[in-house]
Amino acid sequence: EVAALVIDNGSGMCKAGFAGDDAPRAVFPSIVGRPRHHGIMIGMGQKD
Repeated sequence: EVAALVIDNGSGMCKAGFAGDDAPRAVFPSIVGRPRHHGIMIGMGQKD
């Protein structure tokens, strides 16, 4: 028996699983990247 793999690449979450299952087997954020500006808020939250 061969099961079809279903991938839903949504705008916020990516879901993957097999056709016929009740729920996806894997759910993870579809946002991948890094911050545009590095080091702007260095030292915030630290007390003297």
